Amino acid sequence: MSLDVKMIENITKQTNEAQNQHLRLFAKVELPLKLQILQLQKPLFHKLKSAYSDVDSAVLTFASLILAINSIVKETDKVNFNAMKIRGKNQKTKIKREKLLGYWAIVKALKLEQNMSFRDISSYFKKYHKFEVSYSTIRELWIELENKTNIEEN
Repeated sequence: MSLDVKMIENITKQTNEAQNQHLRLFAKVELPLKLQILQLQKPLFHKLKSAYSDVDSAVLTFASLILAINSIVKETDKVNFNAMKIRGKNQKTKIKREKLLGYWAIVKALKLEQNMSFRDISSYFKKYHKFEVSYSTIRELWIELENKTNIEEN
């Protein structure tokens, strides 16, 4: 374990995994909360700089970010915290749907011409395109798009 990692763990009083959880949370929250965390991070950095004057600024910047995220997590009640997590997951789903739409011609060809199931199509994308998408997501989008097309044709 490097000296910087130990120093960050010492300053934040958090393991490397706990720090990574905080960073993942930071990635999931919306922009206003990210800005709030960054505003809190700046004064924390200056406090750490005065307490640990011999430590590299990059280490202190990282540690102050972790501490700022941690303080926001402690301030936020459990319900809002869980809502932020779910919002982050919904963003991931939207991204997958958009990517799947880019492959829609392949989905149609596999379903209609090759008569593949949605599970098989999911496996196909994983194997040949390195794109993990659940069969249920493919199915839901199929119903949404193809039923709309069938209704418009009639």
